[in-house]
Amino acid sequence: MRTSRVYAVILSAAVLCGCAAPRVALYPDERYKSLPKETVEKDIAECDAQAAQYVKANKAKLVARKTGAGAFFGAFLGVVFGAFTGDYGRAISEGAAVGAAAGLAHGAIEANSPEGVHRRFVEYCLMEKGYKPMGWK
Repeated sequence: MRTSRVYAVILSAAVLCGCAAPRVALYPDERYKSLPKETVEKDIAECDAQAAQYVKANKAKLVARKTGAGAFFGAFLGVVFGAFTGDYGRAISEGAAVGAAAGLAHGAIEANSPEGVHRRFVEYCLMEKGYKPMGWK
C-alpha cells in the first residue's frame, strides 16, 4: 500500500513537470522590435517544427532508457540495503521498483525538454532569419 503511494506521487510530479516546455528567448534588438508578435511566434514555431523533423527524437526510447537505468540503480541500492537487513529479495525488488518509478519520472521530464541538437537547430534557424537567440527559458 505504501509503495503505491510513492508511485502515485512520482507519477504526478512527472505529469506536472511535463507540462512546461522550455521556449527560446530572443534578444530584443531593432529587428525583433520592428516585427509583429505573430510573425516572431510563427518564425519560432516554424524553426521548432523543422528541428523536430530533422532530429526525429524518439522520446519513448529516452523514457525507457531512463526507467531501465533507474530500476538498475534502485536494485543496486536494494542489494546494499539488503546487506543490512538480511532480506535481499524484498530490498532488491522494492529498490528496483522505486528506482524505475524515479527513472520514469526523470525520463518523462527530460523527454519533454528539447534536446541539445534540437535547441541548436532552432537557434541556428532563427539566426538565419535575422534573430539573436539568447538561450532558453
